[in-house]
Formats: sequence, structure tokens, C-alpha cells
Amino acid sequence: MSKIALYIRLSVEDQIDRDESESITNQRSLLNNYLDKNAEFKGFQREEFVDDGYSGTNDKRPSFQRMLDEVKNGTIKTIIVKDLSRFMRDYIMLGDYLENIFPFMGVRFIAINDGYDSAKEKGNGTDFDIQFKGLLYDFYSKDISQKVKTVADELKKQGKFLAWSPPLGYMKDPNDKHKIIIDKETAWIVRKVYDLALEGMSSGKIAMLMNKENIPTPNKRKTELTNMDYKYNIISTEARENPTWTFGTVAHILSNENYTGTYVYNMQERSVLNSGSIKNIPKEKWGRVENHHEAIISKEDFDKVQQIKEKNRFLKGKNTDYPWRNKSPLQGFVRCPTCNHILTLTQSKHVRKNGSFKYFKYFRCRICKCNNVEHKGSKVELLEEQVLSLIKEKYREVDTNKNDAVNLKELEKRITNLQDKKMAYFEKYKLGKMTKAKFVESKSNIDEEIEKLEEKIKVSSTTQEVVKGNELTREMMEKYIDSVICENSIVQKIIWK
Repeated sequence: MSKIALYIRLSVEDQIDRDESESITNQRSLLNNYLDKNAEFKGFQREEFVDDGYSGTNDKRPSFQRMLDEVKNGTIKTIIVKDLSRFMRDYIMLGDYLENIFPFMGVRFIAINDGYDSAKEKGNGTDFDIQFKGLLYDFYSKDISQKVKTVADELKKQGKFLAWSPPLGYMKDPNDKHKIIIDKETAWIVRKVYDLALEGMSSGKIAMLMNKENIPTPNKRKTELTNMDYKYNIISTEARENPTWTFGTVAHILSNENYTGTYVYNMQERSVLNSGSIKNIPKEKWGRVENHHEAIISKEDFDKVQQIKEKNRFLKGKNTDYPWRNKSPLQGFVRCPTCNHILTLTQSKHVRKNGSFKYFKYFRCRICKCNNVEHKGSKVELLEEQVLSLIKEKYREVDTNKNDAVNLKELEKRITNLQDKKMAYFEKYKLGKMTKAKFVESKSNIDEEIEKLEEKIKVSSTTQEVVKGNELTREMMEKYIDSVICENSIVQKIIWK
């Protein structure tokens, strides 16, 4: 029997207006009434997918992802929502679903309040009104982004836990989604990590022990609690199918003050519109609510661990930095031949007898190390020399045309100006100084012009195959190479773009 997916979403934005029509109860009632009134749906099985407290600006929502999994499996052939904004606020992504993904999968899509039914649309969702409405939703999201942050900050100050997933050792209270309680299944893991650190064990050795004892990772527990698929976040190897504990995982747990019962928030600033954009906030500006939830770790033990971390660089974690450290253009490109994971750049300095320093830089596989799998590190300088030589072999050495470089900058500037112009037109429309038809026409012309300019940039960049000098650069890596497979200071294979 074919199934109909009833998708319901309530976001932080909805808490601004507190419009009862947006509530889960009312969305559910609206969808079911619509199906009840249409006889063609009587033979269908109904299944609800509810995301409570998630923004519609991206598709990283647990129930949304579960629904798409069933679409891929062919068990769902119809999706119904209150309106388009419940499904997606990113108009580009929305258009992709309506125009390409759903028609290809044979899925019927219905947005009741928008009067949209893909089975009755000739353009499969790409007609004039749908495009325009999606555009409005996108701009609306931008307009309210600051309001959303303001509301969220106020709720956090009141002690409401807004993160979609608590740290390992905690779970959301089934009776109150804004409270967290101790997760009896995993709290002991957190205590074990802290006990081992208090005994003087390094983060790397703790990770190795956790893997040896096959102790579940934080991401594994998140999967169980949220039904989210973490296959891209969980690290596994051929030798170890289960998720892997790493140095960073342990260090993160050892630095999380939430384990003391204090609700710590706003440690990072995440873009409302782009969830992948994150900026660290200084510690003195973090928000705190004391005695917010039951503690797993005492404040005394937490403070002791922080003191140990200051003395032991192997416990400090990913935020540790030193002024003498340098980056390599190979970072993010070099991979392990055993597990195919991106190698970590490790750096250290040795003090000579005369007081001078000697620096060492290696690429090592933290995944293999944490799983007791042998992997010989690679000297950074030797790898850089080999990669540069291989690039020069493949691409002839030519001189850069300065005029071309100037032209490229000019093209990029024109694109920026056109994007600003499109925003200005939208503002005119909002103020009633431009008709809807005129705005859409102007936007279409601008988008066409931007597309032509982007094509010129692409062609120009392709004709400028430049390999110059005796130093490997980040620009070279991004332009020519997808990844570098290496071990023991030897490049085994290069995967070219």
C-alpha cells in the first residue's frame, strides 16, 4: 500500500509571532482534513514526520531526512505540507526538489495553502508563482534572521535547552524538550573519560582504550536518540566497522563545562541561514545558567582536569594553538592509504643545547593510531616537494597574464554589483515601488547576466593553467588536486581533478 507523508515543522521563527495556526496540532488537523475531503487519498496509509524546533533554511532535520529515506526506498509516493515554507525556505533547494528530485522519483507534492499540487501543474513546480513565492520565503528568512537569534538568546537565558542534541551522557526530557536529564545508558562513559584523565592518561591513549573496549561513541548514541543518519560523521575503518573514538572526541568531552550542571551556551556563533558557517566566541562572552541540570562531573574534578590540560598539551585538543605553528597547503588533501581518512598535521619543537629550536612537521593518521593500526608518518617538507614536482610534470610552466587577472577581478566585481542590484529591486517591490511582474522580469534578466559572467570566469580560469615558482601553494592544490594518498614520506597516488 502506498503511503502519504504528512510533513509538519515548527521552528524557532514561529515563537516570534506565536501564531496558533503554525502549531503542530493545527498543521496536523489541516493536513488530515484535506486528505479526508479528497476521496482519491482514502486508500493511502498516512505517516507523520514532525520536526519541532528546526529552521527551514536547510534540510538537516531528523524527520525530514527520515522521510527522504522512505522516498528513496519507494515507500512514499506523496508528500503533503501546510505550505511551501514548512517544507523548505531555501528557494533554490526548494526549486530543485520540485523541478528535479520529486519528478524523477515519481513523488507527488502538495502544499495546501499555496494551492500547489504537482500532479496538476504543467511545469512540475517551476511555474511563475511558485518561483516567486520561493524567492519571497528566502528573503523573509534573511529579514527575520536577527529576530530568531534574539528570541533564541532570550529562551537560553531562561534556561531552555535549545540545541537539537545534548552532549554525550544526557538526553532530552521526554516531558519537556527544553530540559535535559542524565542518560543512564552513556553517563558512565563520560565519568570514565574524566577518571582516566585524572589518572594522567592522555587524550590519545584514552581514545585507544575506548576503541579497544568497544565503547559507543557520542555520534553512535546521537543516532540512537535522534534517528539521524550519521554515516558521514562517524569515522570507521575496514579493520573497525564501529565508530571510532579520536583524540578530538575525548578532548571535546574534557572541555565541556555542561557536565558540571551549568548550562553553557553561545560558545559559537552559527549563521541562521547557513548552518555550516561557525565562528568561535571568546570564553568571557559565553552565556551561563548555574545549577541548570544534574551534574555528571563535579566542578572540582572538572577544574582539576582543566589544570592537567594546561600542563599536558596532549589533552588540550583541537583549539590548542602555538605561535610557532605553520600550516601546509597539503592540509585537507592528504589521505591515509589504509582508512582513506584525511591525515592530521602534527607539529613539535625541540630545544637544542644552545637554546635554539628545531621544528618537526608530520602528517599522521589519528584514526589508525586510535585503532592501534600501524601508519608511518610523512614529513611535510618531503611531501610538498614531491607534490609540486608532480604538478609541474603534468602542467607546463607558463607566465601569468596580469591583464587577464585584472579582467577576472572586474568580472567578479560586476557579479557583486548585479547581486546588490537584485536586492535593491526586491526592496523596491516590498515598498510598492515596483510591480511583481516587473520585479520577476528584472530578476530573471540579472540572473541571466550573472550566469554569462560566471561562464566567462570559468573559461578564463581554464585557459590560465599556471604552475609557477618553487613553492607549493594552496591555490595549486585547490586547482589541480582532489587528494594525495601517502605514507612514510612517499606519495603513493595523486587523484587529479
